[in-house]
Amino acid sequence: MAEETKQETRKRDRISYALYLYYLLMLLVGIFLAGRFLYLKIFWRPDAEIARKLTQPIMRVDLEPTRGSILAVDGRPIAMSYPRYQLYIDPNVRKGEFDLLKKDARADSLQAWKERAAGFAEGLAIVFPNRTADYFRKRLWDKHDSGSRYLKLGWPIEKEQLEFLKQYPLIKEGRYKGGVWIENVPTRRYPYGSLAKRTIGSVTENRDGSYYSGIDGKFNYVLHGERGRYYMKKTDNGFVRDYDSTYVKAVDGLDIRTTLNIDYQDIADKLLRKYVEPEEDLEAACFVLMDVKTGAIRTMVNLARSDGGTGMFGENENVAVMRRGEPGSVFKITTLMTCIEDGIVTSIDQTVPARDGLVQVDGYQKLYPADKHLKDYAAKYHTWNIPLWYCVKISSNNAFRYLAIKNYKDKPEDFIARLHSYNLGKSFDFDVYEPITTPTLKFPTDPSWSKTDLGQMGMGYSVSVTPMHILAYYNAIANGGKMMKPYLVEDIEKNGKVVEKLGPSVLNSSICKPETAKMVTEALCNVTVNDDDTKMRGTAWRLSFMADKCKVAGKTGTADVFTNGKYVQANGARKQQGTFVGFFPAEDPQYSVICVVFSKISKKEFAGGVIPASVVRDFIKEIYNIDPYWNETVEAAPRS
Repeated sequence: MAEETKQETRKRDRISYALYLYYLLMLLVGIFLAGRFLYLKIFWRPDAEIARKLTQPIMRVDLEPTRGSILAVDGRPIAMSYPRYQLYIDPNVRKGEFDLLKKDARADSLQAWKERAAGFAEGLAIVFPNRTADYFRKRLWDKHDSGSRYLKLGWPIEKEQLEFLKQYPLIKEGRYKGGVWIENVPTRRYPYGSLAKRTIGSVTENRDGSYYSGIDGKFNYVLHGERGRYYMKKTDNGFVRDYDSTYVKAVDGLDIRTTLNIDYQDIADKLLRKYVEPEEDLEAACFVLMDVKTGAIRTMVNLARSDGGTGMFGENENVAVMRRGEPGSVFKITTLMTCIEDGIVTSIDQTVPARDGLVQVDGYQKLYPADKHLKDYAAKYHTWNIPLWYCVKISSNNAFRYLAIKNYKDKPEDFIARLHSYNLGKSFDFDVYEPITTPTLKFPTDPSWSKTDLGQMGMGYSVSVTPMHILAYYNAIANGGKMMKPYLVEDIEKNGKVVEKLGPSVLNSSICKPETAKMVTEALCNVTVNDDDTKMRGTAWRLSFMADKCKVAGKTGTADVFTNGKYVQANGARKQQGTFVGFFPAEDPQYSVICVVFSKISKKEFAGGVIPASVVRDFIKEIYNIDPYWNETVEAAPRS
């Protein structure tokens, strides 16, 4: 019994050893296979040539979305995308087929192909008239004889031209027999030509870099859409669609509806060109019209000479938002407003002392030249106490220097703080790609601050702002002190339905009290008043033409531009910035407007009351007869 037990035990032990060995063998095999797998996965690389021959070539094809349109305020497209068509040909698309033919049949087939290629060349010569049929025939034959599989034909063509070509040989035979294939080329079209071209902007993206401008650039993320894709695999008949791979449909871009009135844009563009193009000494100009209540930009014309200021005027620069400079007399109203807000001025009939036309503050009389306008008033009315409304009317420099110095020489930081509250010391976001240039305001702690700076700031120097900042400020006056942010985009749309509403926003709910805005408006109305005595008339008297129909409140400015280290060159020449800014009708403001011209170094004067005021005058004349505010809108009766 004991012997049987021992034998049974030895038998179990042998089985256990066998199982252990089997398990060990399996473990070693598992470790080997795992190691081999990791090696193949991480380190091993197949022979490149073998991999190339065994792998079916795959080609990714991107599907370009149709770029969204940019629309005028009434829905008319001012920038839109549509497809054009680029032609390509594989002259040896049937080479494999021809090679299988006998010699005589191959020669006949080749001759037949060349005859069809010659017929196709005839059609190409009609579509591309700067090339002859012989040119295209020779190109097709030469490419075929050299074994080439690729030839680009001409440039992108319109749909009508493509349909015309399809009646000719090769192209009508399809890609795999005729060898011709077509690629869509998205093309941006501007139905109104160069109107608002700089405001609309553009986008260019290529290997050399990217360029963005205007609304198109700012809202590229909305307008572009999303690219789609599919894959093609190579077969004996060339590349064909791979239906086993992923297909992602392109998503077209959304549309942008702007605030621009394209009819007003056309009027403003023609008028500004009419006045500035004959002036060889002008290098740039802009005109902007804004809705008072909302801040919507209705018209924005930017003209600048090409080739560094020597070429033709065109929409080459976003002048209204990028050109920063000392604004001159249009800035004087900030001094008047500040004095009213601080209780220093309580009426525009209040007077300032101006003996001998000088700034009547001790220690300042000899710092600034005498003001001839103040002398003219004193000579006519026999008093050196000049009313503020007249100082605004004739744009007295020393009157506003006096207000700034007399009341703020001991606390200039209070005066400058007011300017910042008018949003004249910082930039703001705007609906074009180019950022609005940030203004600069001097401060008493600046190393360059001098005794004369406060007086200079009081009349528009020692500060630097863009036309858009000045327009927003005057628009706030017209709006009772409420400063709206200028904007160009009303909403984002898809198929005519609003996806996202943008629209008006507020920069400062109150830059001044409504009473202050009203008093300043009364002062500004004097600027556009004519007078039989030319010395007494307002600096923008050219706008008095139709005061009984549309009274304009505004201000002119003529600033010398600091150039080559000085304001006036040795020969008396200077660069100037001439401005008119205002709003109309004065008693119920609907629009604010600014027109600015920038000169080269010249001995000719470009005052704000001449070209800028004349452009605004003619513009108001034009829209007076078509704007709904002055004209009854006749609506069609509802259908029964």
